[in-house]
Amino acid sequence: MRVFAIHEDEIDKNNPIGMLIYYERSNHFIIELCDFLDEWNAPLLFASFVKKGLFTIPHQYAKLWVQERVIPTDRQNIGMILKNAKLTKYDECKLLWLSRGKSSQDSCYLKEVKEDEIPEWLKERQADNIFESFPYVDGRIICLLRNDTAIEVDLTKCMDEVPKLYSVLKNERLLSTLTVDQGGYGITFNDNIFIEKRILIDKGVILPIYAKVFDAFAKHSIINTTEACEILECSRQNLNYFVKQNLLHPIKDSWKENVFLKGDVTGNV
Repeated sequence: MRVFAIHEDEIDKNNPIGMLIYYERSNHFIIELCDFLDEWNAPLLFASFVKKGLFTIPHQYAKLWVQERVIPTDRQNIGMILKNAKLTKYDECKLLWLSRGKSSQDSCYLKEVKEDEIPEWLKERQADNIFESFPYVDGRIICLLRNDTAIEVDLTKCMDEVPKLYSVLKNERLLSTLTVDQGGYGITFNDNIFIEKRILIDKGVILPIYAKVFDAFAKHSIINTTEACEILECSRQNLNYFVKQNLLHPIKDSWKENVFLKGDVTGNV
């Protein structure tokens, strides 16, 4: 992860107007704007967000802001440009940093921020980011937040803002593709249906249980095939027999390993 302060000289030469966060593995950008901005002094692309009181800019819009400030992939002689920049391949983040994020459209520019320089307001805003999420039942999911809160979200209540969820709710396989976006700013189904964190929190119901309880449960109660064989003092072949006879019920199975609830192993065979 790399973090850049977004400066705008026409607003404040000494203090940034926001932070640009880049997640290298997923190639995602997130922009967190300072809450002193209004629709008149925010970058034009984000004015509509700020007008609604939204200062966390989702990755698809943050990337548009970045793309406005870097050489496009279809630029003539792009190969020579990359070679002169000592790049072996097209890299938006590196191209952005080479120009310090400057653009002819405004007076914004970037300064890289070290981990120990990340402002407290950004850390506080990220405190309710999602660190895990999983499908539950009847189109509902559980989201575990970094601030140790667990919420249940009925996805049907999110369809007004994310109409594509209709296809997810009608397809068990699509529902199972749920992943948490890098950084925890939302979740994604099938790599292309994104739900922002703010929607999930707004539509969700806080559960009377701490998020760390799920971590403790996983550590104590979920075991793999090897551990199950050790508990039962049997071979993998015997364990497979128990599964086929419906005496054991894997909560997740694959061609290499099954995963079981420890109580199912110790109490039913």
